[in-house]
Amino acid sequence: MRKTSLVAAVVTALAVAPSAQTPSTSISASDDRVAQPSRFTAEDMLKVVTASVLDFSEDGRFVAFTERRPADNAETDHYRYGDPTFLAPAAVRLVVVNVDTGVRLLPMGDRLLNVRQASFSQDGRRLAVIVGSGSSSSSAGAMSLLVWSTAGGAAGPVALKTTNLIAANSGVDWLPDGSRVVLSMRTPAREREAAARFKQITQGPVIVHSSKDPFLEWDDLNRANRWRSLAEIDVASGVVTERLPERRVSSYRVARDGSFVVLQEDVTEKTDYETIGGSETRMQVWTAGVAEPRLFLTAKELKGLALRWSDDSKWVAYAKDGEIFVRAATGGDARSVTPKPKPAAGEKPAAAVVTPDEKKETEPAENFSVTSFSPDASKLLLTSRKGWYVVTIADASRRSILTLDADEQKNPRIAAIDWAADGSAIYASWGAREQWTRGVVRIDTASGQMTPLVRDSRLYGGVRLSRDGRRFVFSLSDGDRPADLHVTDAQWSSPRKITSLNPWLDGRPLPKSELVKYRDVDGKELFGVLRYPVSYVPGQKYPTVFEIYESFFENGFNARAALLTSHGYAVFHPSVNLVIGRPGESWVKGVTTAANKLIEMGVADPDRLGVHGTSYGGYATVLLLTQTDRFKAAINVSGKVNMVSFYTDSPRLGVRNTHAPERSQDRIGGTLWEYPERYLEHSAVLQADRIRTPLLNITGDQDPNVPSSQSREIYYALRRLGREVEWVRYVNGGHRPPNSASEAVDFENRILAWYEKHLKTDVAKKKTSTQ
Repeated sequence: MRKTSLVAAVVTALAVAPSAQTPSTSISASDDRVAQPSRFTAEDMLKVVTASVLDFSEDGRFVAFTERRPADNAETDHYRYGDPTFLAPAAVRLVVVNVDTGVRLLPMGDRLLNVRQASFSQDGRRLAVIVGSGSSSSSAGAMSLLVWSTAGGAAGPVALKTTNLIAANSGVDWLPDGSRVVLSMRTPAREREAAARFKQITQGPVIVHSSKDPFLEWDDLNRANRWRSLAEIDVASGVVTERLPERRVSSYRVARDGSFVVLQEDVTEKTDYETIGGSETRMQVWTAGVAEPRLFLTAKELKGLALRWSDDSKWVAYAKDGEIFVRAATGGDARSVTPKPKPAAGEKPAAAVVTPDEKKETEPAENFSVTSFSPDASKLLLTSRKGWYVVTIADASRRSILTLDADEQKNPRIAAIDWAADGSAIYASWGAREQWTRGVVRIDTASGQMTPLVRDSRLYGGVRLSRDGRRFVFSLSDGDRPADLHVTDAQWSSPRKITSLNPWLDGRPLPKSELVKYRDVDGKELFGVLRYPVSYVPGQKYPTVFEIYESFFENGFNARAALLTSHGYAVFHPSVNLVIGRPGESWVKGVTTAANKLIEMGVADPDRLGVHGTSYGGYATVLLLTQTDRFKAAINVSGKVNMVSFYTDSPRLGVRNTHAPERSQDRIGGTLWEYPERYLEHSAVLQADRIRTPLLNITGDQDPNVPSSQSREIYYALRRLGREVEWVRYVNGGHRPPNSASEAVDFENRILAWYEKHLKTDVAKKKTSTQ
């Protein structure tokens, strides 16, 4: 993808410490060269690192990415969640690989730093990097800009000649000459104001809440980081030239030629209960040399639109009521490229008598969505339920390039990646609907011919095309082991690995996975991912753990599954069919039938089934226990149990916890006052007397999402009822409870120990006592 549509490719990696320039295929970690035990442990989970691609040079010669290891990023200050001046700590290694030579480069040296952004100049000769302080208590003001030459050497800091601060949410955009970048900046006064407001909300000593205030206090505070100005930075001299005075900037994009900036300015007047973090924004275009930007779209015009910009940012496209419009950033009216037939002025559609058979054949007008512009902005890729189309903007002519079946389940899983540089084709990811056959295809924009470039059972992720169209970078895994980064040409004729990121896992036994198809109680076909015990013997039945959430299909390395399967468990991630208004029925309908399927396969021991989930999955777990006693052990990590008390809780998230049941994930379908019975039915604590399964609850006291008081409620309820229950609190933890490397190991080992006791030891004792 081009810089105007960055996609972070996520792969697993091992934090390494090689010399500044070494072939990437020789990467190893000195602290992991000793012989490793064959069994995957909780400590091992902290070694597997996630690497994220930050940028791919336009000529495809360089890939910049970070390596992040959980062991180095296990601690943060959850007490400062929501503080606009707090820069969350991160410890990553910035790596650049020269694709031509395979040489691995370390622009910042062999150090772990809080790398926030990185961007190659248009000519690929320089990399600009924004780095935050490594301190866990640092403020957003501790940001710095560094520039590195792809010719080699170390990155050098740019001494900014200004008292203003680089904004924590700043992007970094190179101007065409390669000597200047555009950043967003914030005044020290704004930082002090935001810090004072955070302190007042959290420490008082007197805090007053009033319905007369237009904003909820945390909703208002969360907007403080939008106060920004835009400035050009001369990377050689550090001279800062302010281009756009301070205002509330929600987002912005810099035109490729640097002649203008498109920005969305926050003009929200009050808290929006219909959208999480909802904002009213107006779009403006600021042109170089002009003092003030001009209005492009009013807040009313912009509301609900998903904008797609051309590569040069000179054109924008959007869908409105299923119709696609394009408009030039320089001005002029929007023009439809999918006009719907309309009656002549003053003419009403003629009335017609429609027979029942004709009525069945009548179809509504086709509604389109816009995906992307061609590189030269002369064409658009549109999609609808019927297929994919290429539209020529000049004359609105439309050509079908992909036909889809009306039954979505009969179509492949397909998503556009990018256009070929000359506009002759669309590259797309492709996956079979009912099996792990995956890859990348090329769709000719003239003929619609689809050509598979690669198709097999492996897992391809983060596929990204260089701007010149010559190379792809992507992550690749067999679906069971951690992935590595690869590159290939546009024809996919010579893929090669450019990293070897987890050599310490070579030869280590990890679970094999399988896609399992089953039906829920209602007969709906579902899929889940099974990971077999590492030492699986066909015909032998194993204790089986179900980790639940919503839907699962793809495999991929899973660290907790590796831990559990290494200790003799089968692990299954089932899908459920969630229904608005009655989501609580979905897990008992889907998870129990998934268990039946694994029992039929001869894998799961029906007397040794466990279940757990995190957040929404934790909520689902406890709710499931009120409807079945099939599971002999259960674990709730940071999940709610009371929809009524949770409804207006978690104030630091603004309207998140009212929105979730009303309009999004919790799927209750309305307010507490519209559907009180639904809120009660989906509150596990009110049905705690039905729970017979031993339950372990794990929470972080500083969780801003699901307060630990939710687990307190179910703990005291089950204790009062005389049921087996345990509650583990990590006092400094957040939504992911552990807050240090030692706590992370403790956390995973507690999960393992709970299953060991209830699915192995207790079951063995029971069998012995009955013999």
